[in-house]
Amino acid sequence: MDQEIKKRLSQAVSKSYYRRWYKRWWGRLIIFFLFLALASTIYLVVRVANQYQHLKNGDTYIEASGTWITKAQFEDGREKILESITDDDPWLGAEDPVIYVVAYESFGCPFCKDNQPDIRQLIAKFGSVVRFVSKDFPTEGLHPNVLNAHLAANCANEQGKYWEYRDLLYANQATDANPERFTKENLVTLSRQVGVNNTQFKNCLDSEKYLQEIKQDVASGYNVKVVGTPSYVVNGSLIEGEIKFAVWEEVVGFILKNQQ
Repeated sequence: MDQEIKKRLSQAVSKSYYRRWYKRWWGRLIIFFLFLALASTIYLVVRVANQYQHLKNGDTYIEASGTWITKAQFEDGREKILESITDDDPWLGAEDPVIYVVAYESFGCPFCKDNQPDIRQLIAKFGSVVRFVSKDFPTEGLHPNVLNAHLAANCANEQGKYWEYRDLLYANQATDANPERFTKENLVTLSRQVGVNNTQFKNCLDSEKYLQEIKQDVASGYNVKVVGTPSYVVNGSLIEGEIKFAVWEEVVGFILKNQQ
C-alpha cells in the first residue's frame, strides 16, 4: 500500500511541477510573442527589399496614393493623358510640360473649393514644368444647380475668362441653403464681374452650348476610374481626394527625380 501511495504521489508531483516550459501558460505566451516578432521582422525585411528594388529600378513613389509607378507605367500614363486632353480644355502652366495634372472637379464640391489655394501654389511654384488641365465633372444630384455652373464656366472660357470666372464660382458656391447662387440668372449676373460680353454669355448659357462637351469630360473621367471630386490624374496615375500643397511638392519632386 505504501509503495502504491508513493507511486501516485510521484506521478502527481511530476505532472504538477515538472511540465515542460512550453506547455505552461507563460511559455505559450513567450512563444506567441516570439512568433509575432519573427513575423514582423520578415514583413519589414520584405518591405525594405521591395522598396529597394523599386528605387533600384528608378520607379516613382506617389505618397498621396501609396503606390509605385514604374518607368513603363509612367510613359504609358503620359500617352493616355495626352489622348484625353482636348484643345478646348482650360489649362495653366507649362507650354511643354514634364508633368500633366488633369483635374476632375465640380464647382459644387466643397473639397474642390478648399483645394484651390493649394492648386494655385502648385502652379506658382512648378508652372514651368507642370501643366494643370481642368476637366468638368459636375456632381449632379449632390449639389444644387451644379451643371449650370459648369455650362457657365465653359461660356466664360469661350471669351477667354475661364480662370477669373472659375474663382468667382468657387467664391460664390451654391449650397443646399443657397441653391439660387447657381441659377442661370445669377450666373449671368456674376459674369459681369469678369468683363465678358453679356449678351454672348447669356445666349451661350441659355442654349446649353457646351453640354455635350461637359458630358465628354465626364466620360473621360469614368474611363480613368474617377468616381468623385476632386480627382487628379498625374501623368496617368489617379490620385483621389483633396491634395495639400506639401503633398503636391512631394509628388512633383518624385516625378522630376524619375526623369533624371
